[in-house]
Amino acid sequence: MTTRDSDHASSPPTPFRVVLRLLAAVVWTVLGMLAYFVCQGMFGGYRQIHSQLLTTLGMIAIALTGGIAWIIDERRPHDDE
Repeated sequence: MTTRDSDHASSPPTPFRVVLRLLAAVVWTVLGMLAYFVCQGMFGGYRQIHSQLLTTLGMIAIALTGGIAWIIDERRPHDDE
């Protein structure tokens, strides 16, 4: 009868995790820049790329991200309460 550390066996190797974190950081940075550009109105007035739809979808995505972050933060236990 042997006991196995299930967390250690299922965790990916360290280089793989580093690459995943780096990729996630790049993706979040690009999405953040896109959100900034939408807020600044950089895509306004271009009918070829459906700028009104892009701006509306961007603002909805920003609002949803803020809402999700708020819900996650409210569910965490706080020391001051």
